[in-house]
Amino acid sequence: MNRKSREIVLMVLVIVVFILVGMNSSRFFARIDLTKNKEFTISKVSKELFQEIPEEVNITYYVSEKLRQLYVFPERIIDLLNEYAAFSHGKIQVNIIDPAKTGDTTTAQSLGVYPQQIEVIEKNERSVAMVYTGIVIQYLDRHETLPVVSQTDTLEYELTSKIRKVVRNEHKKIGIIVGSSLRTYDDYNALVSQMSGDFEVTEIKKGEDIPTDVSAVIVAGDDDMDNFDVYPIDQYIMAGGKVLFLVDGIKIDMRNNLAASKIDKSSLLDMLASYGVEVKRELVLDKYNKNFRIPRQIFGQTMWQILGKYPEWITISSQFVSKNNPITARFAGLDLYWASPLEWKKKDNLKAEALIKTTPDAWVMKERFLTNPYQAETFAYIGNENKGQYTLGYAITGKFKSYFSNKEIPKREGEKRDWKNTKKEGEETRIIVIGDSDFPSNLFQYTDALYNLDFVENCTNWLSNDEDLLTIKTRASRDLRLNKIPDMKKRITVALLSQLINVVLVPLLVILYGVYRYISRRKKSSQIEIEEG
Repeated sequence: MNRKSREIVLMVLVIVVFILVGMNSSRFFARIDLTKNKEFTISKVSKELFQEIPEEVNITYYVSEKLRQLYVFPERIIDLLNEYAAFSHGKIQVNIIDPAKTGDTTTAQSLGVYPQQIEVIEKNERSVAMVYTGIVIQYLDRHETLPVVSQTDTLEYELTSKIRKVVRNEHKKIGIIVGSSLRTYDDYNALVSQMSGDFEVTEIKKGEDIPTDVSAVIVAGDDDMDNFDVYPIDQYIMAGGKVLFLVDGIKIDMRNNLAASKIDKSSLLDMLASYGVEVKRELVLDKYNKNFRIPRQIFGQTMWQILGKYPEWITISSQFVSKNNPITARFAGLDLYWASPLEWKKKDNLKAEALIKTTPDAWVMKERFLTNPYQAETFAYIGNENKGQYTLGYAITGKFKSYFSNKEIPKREGEKRDWKNTKKEGEETRIIVIGDSDFPSNLFQYTDALYNLDFVENCTNWLSNDEDLLTIKTRASRDLRLNKIPDMKKRITVALLSQLINVVLVPLLVILYGVYRYISRRKKSSQIEIEEG
């Protein structure tokens, strides 16, 4: 075989090797994630889910080109979606679509992705643009939607849970127990309506046994519950059930000029105290608050009369929520109405995480409860001696001990239950406690707080999801901006150091290198002249 023939054979073999490598790359491949927090490393939970997908899953990221030009996060989202496609071995297909360019705006909106308004500053001119940034997951004739996606912190958690839901066709059941004498199930009909898209929502009467097929329970209110009503909730938790408690330390009667009174006797609050969460019989006020407004009918139209700032209607700032919990990692907002502070009393085998807090400029009313919105300006003078930051929500995980461990099984005249043995120690589970039962009621309309319903839905999603999904860590990326350093002295020091490096050190090094090069060249020229001479 001559040289030319050997070269041809070698070239053919190289081509065949590349073809074989390409054919096997979908099955055998390696990827290296060099980011600090492993932002693009897919978890074991997600990889195992890919293996159980029987048919192709389509993920469509509807994103405007304008947004991709202005911000970095769309490319990070696209990178993560491409990782899903790569690790799924062809079971997940990713499409990136700009609805405005392709004319798919109607399709995007029919699937639950709507344009968002952003402010754009270009060439010293401000303008408003409508942009898309939402994800739709489609499988067979079913779909799940992430309407607005703007970061990757909890994106894997949300994507994997949505893919699992759409593939398995899961429709989990959520129970709602209303434990307030001032509220009925109908007062939460907007919440029920919103949650019905993802869950089967059912009312559970006080004192009734909680069905075993209920994934999570919402308990709204606590002033009208005795031991007989609380017992099935306690035993549901002991069996591994998950509960969102929306409770009050102070009762506000909206039908009686907002009359406020302490809830002195509450079996539910006593049970929570035994779990480690004490609900204070106090009202929290905050400088970061909402307007109090009331509806008026004018010529058949509902108009809102604004009475002014109302410190007892607290707006939770995104600065003071947990960044590591999926519930609040992508926080959209939350308004609380007449909230009570919570205090965690450490318990064995339990771990508490503060979900939401007031600003440091909050204070409390402990005895004299003023609630008249026309006198809101005077509220600031009451309780200023206890100004500080207060926790309004906890997520607690672990093994709980029953409130009824050393109590008799409660009875009620005329009611029969098959309660024979009390389970005294519980299985691993989790609960959430929020110090306000009003915020997800129809009262949310008074502050246009649709995000209140989203918050409750996030809580129930977190509670009802499988344990393995909760092992997916949030992909929190560090914010390196100088104005995000909270310590003012450190911020000034870092700013001065940055200026010193950029303005003095870097130019000085360039100048010194230039001088060095100039001297070196002069020496070379002198040597050449000497040698030639």
